[in-house]
Amino acid sequence: MARTIGHASLEAWNSALLQGAGLAPGAADTVAKLLVEANLRGVDSHGTSRLPTYVERLRTGLVNRDPKPVVEKQDGALAVVDGDGGPGQVAGLFATELAVKLARENGLGAVGVRHSTHYGAAAAYVIRPAREGLIGISTTNAEPFTVPFGGRHAALGTNPIAFGAPTGDGTFVLDMATSQVAANRVILARDEGEPSIPEGWAVDAEGVPTTDPAKAVSVVPLGGYKGYGLALMVEVLSGLLSGAGVTHGIGRMYDEWDRPQDVGHFFCVLDPGRMSGRARFTELLDGLLAELRSIPPAPGFDEVLVAGDPEERTQRERERDGIPLGPALWASLEILSSEMHVEVPT
Repeated sequence: MARTIGHASLEAWNSALLQGAGLAPGAADTVAKLLVEANLRGVDSHGTSRLPTYVERLRTGLVNRDPKPVVEKQDGALAVVDGDGGPGQVAGLFATELAVKLARENGLGAVGVRHSTHYGAAAAYVIRPAREGLIGISTTNAEPFTVPFGGRHAALGTNPIAFGAPTGDGTFVLDMATSQVAANRVILARDEGEPSIPEGWAVDAEGVPTTDPAKAVSVVPLGGYKGYGLALMVEVLSGLLSGAGVTHGIGRMYDEWDRPQDVGHFFCVLDPGRMSGRARFTELLDGLLAELRSIPPAPGFDEVLVAGDPEERTQRERERDGIPLGPALWASLEILSSEMHVEVPT
């Protein structure tokens, strides 16, 4: 049975464990905050469940424990950031803040990042610009986990796309993998000992569809060749533009312990005030979302939702009731806490 913990306690626990693995306090706080943000939104595959792997990679020296991202190149509204081999969350927030600054100066800011690692849930990097009245777009590549359409072996990452925009009273956020499902969801199912995963998520070592998380080796592209095309686009934006690792040039986070990752990210921020005008933009977006939500549901559905609705509802519930952690994850966190002499929250 899952155990429930308050988000503030979980964030402090995560930070303490990351610091116990040697990560600098400020960087540890950043990573912990974004992991728990993912948990709050119900994206548990990109939340605290990733912490044991992060800790192991810190311990083995594959992630820089005191990262200092720097702007390597800037030309007008475009820039490239070196993530200094640190956690992707640290480089990601650094680049997001830079993209926001460039957008305020130029109307648009685009920043590529190289020499980074897994940056967690992509939504984190578009929610922040959206809260400031801006439009945010973020993508990242990753080690190959997804088979190309018609292929037997993985060649691309799950390569997510996130989009955020301001509404009259909040934000609209889309965060989606270009694979049918994020690979971390398959890994989480395997770690928690779940007997099966839904059909159409994954394939085994021979490219044959499987519902057994223990046999799943790769996930499949979203919508067949369409998701494959989107994943390739993300690879170009995140890896090629920034000069980061591409496909098998990226170190594998879960099963490769002799090289760093060199993940690439892409961030683009636009100021709608320079185009339709911020007030007009939010008015139109509010109307669009309201129209979609008002459509009568089809048989078998209770309502029509838009992207981000389930996550916002989950966040309200978990802020009130706490975040559930599966028994296998809780046990692994307790073991790490014992090894590092970190107090386990009660």
